[in-house]
Amino acid sequence: MLLALHVLLVLRLRVVAWPEVTTPGYLWSRGLEMYREIKREHTPGATGLLAIAFLLFGVRGFTLDLFAIAGPLAAHVAILRETRRFSPAVRTLASAFFLALFYAADGNAVWPTVLMSALAIPIAAALSRGRPARAGLLLGLAILLKQTAAYALVLAAIALLVRRRPRDAAALFAAGSLPYLAALTLFAAVGAGADMLRWTLIVPFTVPVPVARFAPSLGTLAAVILPFLPLAIEAAREEAGEFDVAARDLLLVAAGLTLICFPRFDMLQTVAGLPCLAVGAARLMNREPRRRAVWAVAFVATMTVSRATVLAAGATLDGKILFWNDEPAFNALVDRLRTMPPGPVHSELWGNVLPRAGRLPPGRLWVHPWFGWFFGVDRVGARIAEASARPGTILVGFRDARNGGEVVGPYEIRVVGGAPPAP
Repeated sequence: MLLALHVLLVLRLRVVAWPEVTTPGYLWSRGLEMYREIKREHTPGATGLLAIAFLLFGVRGFTLDLFAIAGPLAAHVAILRETRRFSPAVRTLASAFFLALFYAADGNAVWPTVLMSALAIPIAAALSRGRPARAGLLLGLAILLKQTAAYALVLAAIALLVRRRPRDAAALFAAGSLPYLAALTLFAAVGAGADMLRWTLIVPFTVPVPVARFAPSLGTLAAVILPFLPLAIEAAREEAGEFDVAARDLLLVAAGLTLICFPRFDMLQTVAGLPCLAVGAARLMNREPRRRAVWAVAFVATMTVSRATVLAAGATLDGKILFWNDEPAFNALVDRLRTMPPGPVHSELWGNVLPRAGRLPPGRLWVHPWFGWFFGVDRVGARIAEASARPGTILVGFRDARNGGEVVGPYEIRVVGGAPPAP
């Protein structure tokens, strides 16, 4: 019943199809080479999985809905497995706690940390069961989704060293490196190994990104830290061997995955660790004596209601997909592009123009047009500009009366070297 409610909720909420993931995933599914032709500074896991999903289910909203729900639903299944000894009331409140916090943090999205949430409890379980290699492989998969999951790998290795298990720490770290090395080997086999290294390990640390770095507000800190309290208390009270998955390992994994939000404190980057927090909340609510458990229930219920209120206040329950099909004007633009003669499309819009219109970029080369700080790497900006100047290229941007192009709502279409396209 709880899983069914989960599905019903997310099908009504708007999915966010972040173009940094969805457009590269579409282009990869159409045969462009990742890192050589698709320039992106993240590891390839999420983009590659989406490319496979597009190949299997088509480039459409239904595929994005499935992709956005897969990780959180698997995480919810893991929560229910870890809480199966508890009462229905405790399990229901723990699930509500997870759902409210996850979706209030914009977790209904096509984004790496959303997928990563499915790995949180299995990583903690592997650590508790003395399987460092398995834990390392799972952490390596998380890193393949987003490099900053390495925070969790480092924390786990340090914890094993503190526990005087240096061999396990070495095994964990070695296994955690394998998924990236395997992907690098595959990219090297097709001639893109150097490109992958450059864009995933060199570019993120050498190209200044003009993104705000700021001290989080008190409200943001509270939203990040307060959900940890039940699990932290449980980790302090729990006896060794009381549960198959130790609370201290759940806390370790949750902390490592939540660190991904540093330094921007974007709440979407915190969702990967929430399944561990939900299990900790359930355990504390089930503790004896019952008078103490009542306080735990009150705290968890308060957090759940407050985050659910935030979610309800900002939610639009129409099941549409942001940056994909939520704007009538954007849909009209896409419909017009689909009727035009074949040709590459260069778009300076944020939305997913290329996958929606079924087009490829000029010169089979793409970097997000709003991320100008990457234009100098591999001369990608100059190369795209040169390819976009070739006759027949369709240019799509915001409306500008000076260009004389075809106007579609707030947008404009022009064809290089030709007359304005006929309406």
